[in-house]
Amino acid sequence: MFYTICLYIISCTSYSKTKIGQENAVWTESIFLRGFHPTTYQLLTEDYVKKYAETLKQNNIKYAYLFAGPFNSKGFLPDYAFSDTALNSVILLKRFNPDIIILPWVGGVQDVTVHLEDSVWRNNALQDSKRLIERLNVSGIHFDFEYVSEGNPYLDQILNKECSSNILSYGENVIRFHRLFRELIPDVFVSSVVVAPTPGTKPWKKKTSMEELSVLTRYIDQISLLYYDTSLDTQDDFETNCMNLLYSIQELKTDEPDVQYLVSIGTFINEPELQQFRNLDIENIANSLKTIRTCLRKVDSDVQIIDGISVYCNWETDEDEWELIRKYWTHK
Repeated sequence: MFYTICLYIISCTSYSKTKIGQENAVWTESIFLRGFHPTTYQLLTEDYVKKYAETLKQNNIKYAYLFAGPFNSKGFLPDYAFSDTALNSVILLKRFNPDIIILPWVGGVQDVTVHLEDSVWRNNALQDSKRLIERLNVSGIHFDFEYVSEGNPYLDQILNKECSSNILSYGENVIRFHRLFRELIPDVFVSSVVVAPTPGTKPWKKKTSMEELSVLTRYIDQISLLYYDTSLDTQDDFETNCMNLLYSIQELKTDEPDVQYLVSIGTFINEPELQQFRNLDIENIANSLKTIRTCLRKVDSDVQIIDGISVYCNWETDEDEWELIRKYWTHK
């Protein structure tokens, strides 16, 4: 009995001492820059902005990715992103939460409105991204480019791709865009998001290879690695792939130690059409965060491997979900 208690104490102590980063981020709906909710048409109010700012502060969220897109088929961002409403929301968020770092979230789906291979589209998108940072007076931007795999009837129907670019050159095109943006405006904070390069997962977006990541991280300050929509159905597989992801981050940190590496989880409205990709018995908040912490301890509890988590909200995270995030991550 004494031996069992000692093992329990040692295990709990090791768990609690696992070094976890708190450069946490959250993807956020467009109401803050539009001035109204795009589906319900609920109007944005100052109290709504204040509550959001306080929620981020209470939950130790440092970066707010405010939706400001997507780019259109010519490479331009929507007018609302440059509006007085958008600017006023940024001012209010900073007033209510001076520590928050606001990064407008721009991007889109390749071959729908995004055409990274096209030099005219690319130049327009680069210039509009620069203009947005200057207009909103923010410290940087968050890029989210996606290549959705073909073959899923639901996704094929709703996306209605205009053309089919070469998937083999997509990673190279993403890298080129980030490199050109860094050359265009060198001193801003550049964040990006990719699908984690874990070998056993089967997401509905193209994964980014380690070779591509090793180049991409030269041009960014922060990267979120999506670890949801994995199509995994067992805890053993989920943990094995999480371990693989952490080893990959360790490898990337060897060459680019100053980049922030975030692991992304989701709070979902779990559409029936996408449930084949996300088993919420596995990918729920509590299990995702517990699995990440368990794997961190196994890989190296004395070294901070990841710099934080990023939370995708589809579209809102309720208080019960925030409580789980606090319990398993942000309050350590």
